[in-house]
Amino acid sequence: MMGVFAFARPNDDVRVVGNYSFRWTKDHIPKDETEHLRQTYDKVGAAAVARIQEIHQRGLIEKSGNAAHLSKLDLFAVLQEHREQDEALGHLWDEVHTVPDWVDWEQLARGQRFFYRYALANLMGFALQGFVGENSASAGVVEVLVRTGGFSTRVLLRRLLETFQMVLEVTHSLEYIRPGGRGHTTAVRVRLLHSMVRQRILKIVQQKGPSYYDVERYGVPINTLDSLHALTTFGCNHAFIQLPLMGISVPQQEIEDYVALWRYIGHVLGTPTDHFTSAARAKILMESMSFNERLVTDMSLVAGHNFVETVRDLPPVNLSAGFIEAGSRVLNGDALCDQLGMGRPGVYHYACFRGFCWLGRTLAAVQRWFPRAGEGVVDFNREMLHKAIIQSQGGLGGGSKMEFKHVPDGTLTKKEDGLGKGVQLRFYQRPLDLVCFICFVFGSLLVAGGLIVAVKVAMKLVASGYPHILM
Repeated sequence: MMGVFAFARPNDDVRVVGNYSFRWTKDHIPKDETEHLRQTYDKVGAAAVARIQEIHQRGLIEKSGNAAHLSKLDLFAVLQEHREQDEALGHLWDEVHTVPDWVDWEQLARGQRFFYRYALANLMGFALQGFVGENSASAGVVEVLVRTGGFSTRVLLRRLLETFQMVLEVTHSLEYIRPGGRGHTTAVRVRLLHSMVRQRILKIVQQKGPSYYDVERYGVPINTLDSLHALTTFGCNHAFIQLPLMGISVPQQEIEDYVALWRYIGHVLGTPTDHFTSAARAKILMESMSFNERLVTDMSLVAGHNFVETVRDLPPVNLSAGFIEAGSRVLNGDALCDQLGMGRPGVYHYACFRGFCWLGRTLAAVQRWFPRAGEGVVDFNREMLHKAIIQSQGGLGGGSKMEFKHVPDGTLTKKEDGLGKGVQLRFYQRPLDLVCFICFVFGSLLVAGGLIVAVKVAMKLVASGYPHILM
């Protein structure tokens, strides 16, 4: 496989997705061989959600004579309470609580550490490449999200934080992902939520028809193909696309461990995991999905615009729109970012993002040179991120139960401006931009200094060897 920096041979069938290129082989999956997956979905989860709703509505009628308030329904609580009395609920419960024979807990623990070892780069990579490059430019995914309000600037930040919550919890510790653990429970909640959203959108389609959502074109909402694409985004894109584009190389064993972790999480989420038996197979699926599923629609423009409006100038980091756009262009390519309507940032913002990449590369190198320090970095990042994103009031205030809050109502999300972001900030009011620019300047001076020393040494060697050459 070519990856990011390798070169192609003359007869290679080279495919390009953004700034990532790869060699298409007989093992890659043509689009026509995956199309049928658009019409398949998690039927075990769907059957369980249907029964949960019936149980919940029956309980409401018995209490108040009113079967409304689905948004207040705790899907997981009903599943847990009635799993022994209901066949569909028992089936789902047994499935998610059965640990497959191929699970190696020690390997999964190593995979969890991978996320925190490169935490700074992984978070930025997921936001700018995973969310922008994969979700926004994948028609099936974005068409569902805009129908749930998921790309509205009013709720997009919380949606991002909830996604990060799931990632942080399934990478926290083995205790978190064993059956009944906090991360395991969150993954089951996400699976139930997906089935609920699918059911709701399909009900609206029955009323409004394909003008609201075209099932024939985009497939069943949150279908098997979308789920596989999402699993490769979580489990593969960090190591194969995002980190290499930032200049960070990842040892093969770390990649194998992280793919194995997401194979297990995929099992809990109800996603087929056959392609995740090895990093090589998962990479082939990732490349096939990225190439086959990239399609920019009008809704993609809404997603790209609202993402920048949501993330820029968020305190206390106050990340600039220029930094976001520069990073998006480095990780996704100019063509896609132009299609998404992103601005073209100046040299300063590219320098800031390059400084960010150098900082991430330096942190990765230090951890390899000093393994004990590396373990300290992993522990610090784990604790800091959980406090900042899940526990703090500025984050999720203790965590989300992945509730069905944003009920599809037949409307579509439109372009929105960031609320309360009209004040122009100066460069020194943007701490991350400033720190990254300082890293860029310092790194540039080191490179320049190294080149000057190398030239001087070479000149001295040439001068000292010149008489001998004449002889």
